[in-house]
Amino acid sequence: MPEAQSPAVAFLNAFPFKVEPDTVLSCGDDPVVPISPEPAPLTSSAARDEAGDEGPILGPGTVMMAMAVMRVANKAVLNKNKNKNKNKNKNKAAGGITAQASGQLVPAFELRRLHQQPSRNAFTAAKRFCWETLDILPPPGPDYTRLETAVLLSMQRRDRERARRLPDIEREATISLSEFTRPLHVEDVSGYSATEGLFQSILTACEYVGLIYKDKFDRLRPSHFEPLLRPLLAVPPHAAFPSNHAFQCYSVAFAFATILPEHPATDELARIAQNVAENREWAGLHYPSDTAAGRELARRFAPYLHDAFGQSFQAVRAEWM
Repeated sequence: MPEAQSPAVAFLNAFPFKVEPDTVLSCGDDPVVPISPEPAPLTSSAARDEAGDEGPILGPGTVMMAMAVMRVANKAVLNKNKNKNKNKNKNKAAGGITAQASGQLVPAFELRRLHQQPSRNAFTAAKRFCWETLDILPPPGPDYTRLETAVLLSMQRRDRERARRLPDIEREATISLSEFTRPLHVEDVSGYSATEGLFQSILTACEYVGLIYKDKFDRLRPSHFEPLLRPLLAVPPHAAFPSNHAFQCYSVAFAFATILPEHPATDELARIAQNVAENREWAGLHYPSDTAAGRELARRFAPYLHDAFGQSFQAVRAEWM
């Protein structure tokens, strides 16, 4: 009497196939390779001891089918990842084109001028990177930080004011040029490309410089210091002090005030910078001392910014005169 086959072996014998690198192919009318039947399930105590706690021992038919399914699944995952990478590359390329079209390129030449050694003189060489060590007060200690955290908790309880600011907080998560071109009334007006280009370059350069100071002081975010705080936005991965939003926005305001101090919108740009920085406090992402440090850093960095972007400053003034 022939020995009964397991369901796995019966399936393989009825539907023979072979696994290729890219697909699973049916063998068609090819001769079926005989597969030895699986042994009967182990029932003796010796057999159970041999199998241990890993369950029943699988026969060759079951193992072959499992390997085939695993290879096909792995291939599908690889193809899926390839498609994801293709989409990422397409998006990256599209993003690069958009950035170039809008003039939002990294101001590499100006950043290089910041790092440039002005002469071979030993004294000036020592001042080469002095903008990286500007004299701003370090973040306060834990006792003062607890007081600031209490202020943020009180702001968090003001639901109505927080809800009123939420649209601006979400819009200002990524600073756009319209925050500064709108009060100048050139948001949708042509002929001010130098102004828009300078503002965007300042935002980019100050983001880079601000991260240097954040790494230097390495202050915990408010929600990391006080778990009861519930930020309105995702908490950025870098440190809190100083506030880069405050540093960037005040740098734009100070730069325009240097170029056109007589323009009536200079005060408005400073007010916008303060409002953007305060919204980051209402969002639970920054302490008030982070905002003050960002403003102070912008004030002390302004001369270096003028030296690096001197030609752009002149082009903006010519655009408005």
